[in-house]
Amino acid sequence: MVMDLNKWLGILLLAVPPLANAEVMITPMLGYTVGGSVKDNNGNKYDMQASESYAIAIETPVEKGRIGLFYSQQNTQLETLGFGSPIKYLHIQSSLDLPINERFITYVGIGLGGSYVDVSWAENKYGFSASGFAGLEYKITNHISINGQLRWLGTVVDSNSSTQCYYTQDTQNCRIQFDSDWMNQFQSNIGMTFRF
Repeated sequence: MVMDLNKWLGILLLAVPPLANAEVMITPMLGYTVGGSVKDNNGNKYDMQASESYAIAIETPVEKGRIGLFYSQQNTQLETLGFGSPIKYLHIQSSLDLPINERFITYVGIGLGGSYVDVSWAENKYGFSASGFAGLEYKITNHISINGQLRWLGTVVDSNSSTQCYYTQDTQNCRIQFDSDWMNQFQSNIGMTFRF
């Protein structure tokens, strides 16, 4: 066991010097997210309310693009029923930079990871998720940029996962579940990119 620990510690120490010299880009963002729905046993559909969201990307440049992590959270609820339905995403993402000139850069990318739907009515709250995104970045200085992007977020969900609920007005019993096996959301973000 000690030998394995020393081996991994040695590998980690060999990896640290290249990472220590790498440029890091941190992009906190505010956004607005729409999409996602559930249905009840009578076929009634309830959309997740569009609402504000926040996100952060931590990336490093690679060749003609960047690679890193993306985290996003939307605190929303189901329309009419009022059940809180916060959604969190964590993705490994990669993008290709497409410079327009010295100050403007457009980019396109994809991400893969997972999502967590923090709801009481679903048995399985975790799902595989993916994203596709495009954006525009304007360099104010070599270390600070304004960044805007549009992003699709999709999650594989278990549409058979459901639980009992009660309507708020008639106290009628129901079962709610995801509307399909794939939940789609769309997000627009604006933020600042800081390069270190």
